[in-house]
Amino acid sequence: MYRYIIKKTLFSFFTLLIVVTLVFFMLRAIPGGPFSREKPLPEATRERLEEAYGLNEPLLTQYFTYMGNLFTGDLGPSFRKPQYTVNELLATGIPYTAKIGLIAVILIVVLGIPLGVISALKANSTIDYGVMILATVGITVPSFVIGSLFILLAQNTSWIPVGGLDKPISYVGPVVALAGYSLAFVARLTRSSMLEVLRQDYIRTARAKGLSEYKVIFKHALKNSLIPVITYIGPMVAALMTGSFVVERIFVINGIGKYFTESIGARDYTLVIGVTLFYAVFYIIMVLLVDLAYSLIDPRIRLS
Repeated sequence: MYRYIIKKTLFSFFTLLIVVTLVFFMLRAIPGGPFSREKPLPEATRERLEEAYGLNEPLLTQYFTYMGNLFTGDLGPSFRKPQYTVNELLATGIPYTAKIGLIAVILIVVLGIPLGVISALKANSTIDYGVMILATVGITVPSFVIGSLFILLAQNTSWIPVGGLDKPISYVGPVVALAGYSLAFVARLTRSSMLEVLRQDYIRTARAKGLSEYKVIFKHALKNSLIPVITYIGPMVAALMTGSFVVERIFVINGIGKYFTESIGARDYTLVIGVTLFYAVFYIIMVLLVDLAYSLIDPRIRLS
């Protein structure tokens, strides 16, 4: 187990190194720069800004300077928000993104898995058809459509705010829009996995031995049917907790998703790399936790 974690950590380190390197050079390959605007700056002003941020240095020099700062935990200054560093912007945006992401994750797990289990146990019944219809709608309707419809609804009701996260009710729109697809997918995945497990021989054997239906379902069937669900939930948590770019833009939430979309248009190199690195780190952590969860759910799975 410990050897696996060490090996996974080293592999993750090199993965992050590759991600940062690719993003760094790909951003520089895009035409334009942080100080290229619709109304061009005077040449002397632009040159002074590039010199101040080290953009006039050779590309490899810029890369090694950035990597040296990165290893000390310094993500650099924001080119288009010079009063802030990338570390400060991330520290400001992450709490907003994490709040709606965490609530969405809880909603997906609390509703998605039970709905899938109930649908599987009531297969081909009215309940099953109803759950699958709702799940199909949830999968096919994009989050930006859900968010837009919610805003149209909120405009006709004074008690539902349409922007920001100032009140508890403000979380309803972003969370529903963010959780819609994943909630539907988890319900469908749980149902199909549960149906497959219920057809296995060891389930028939458990019932033949006279075990109660509660033990058969929750001790044997559900535990094994959760493996593919957890495989999906790990990366899903990373995606939700690091923010949905579209949802944050629609609901005017100052999370890292909003910063990311703004930074791409503004060619804010350091902020783009900072958000990408944060997402990559969180994603890798969730994948590692999923691998560890496998061995807890099914002791036959050994990590090496």
